[in-house]
Amino acid sequence: MNNFSTLNNFYWRIRYTRSKSEKRKFYRYVAKEKKRLIESGVDKEELRLLCRALSNTLNLHAERRLSQYRKDHFASN
Repeated sequence: MNNFSTLNNFYWRIRYTRSKSEKRKFYRYVAKEKKRLIESGVDKEELRLLCRALSNTLNLHAERRLSQYRKDHFASN
């Protein structure tokens, strides 16, 4: 499994900051990190689903979809 700790940290900072300029700054960091991860060979759909789940931790459907995607695509290898 890939190391998504930096991405987790950025989304945590986005969720718990109140300043709009801080949020924009961390969204720029997220965009750079996503680009770096895609260039390093991370599955684009998994990354999209992960970001969807991290942006709103109360979204159970996003978490379920991510776990189902990981189970379907990575357990069969």
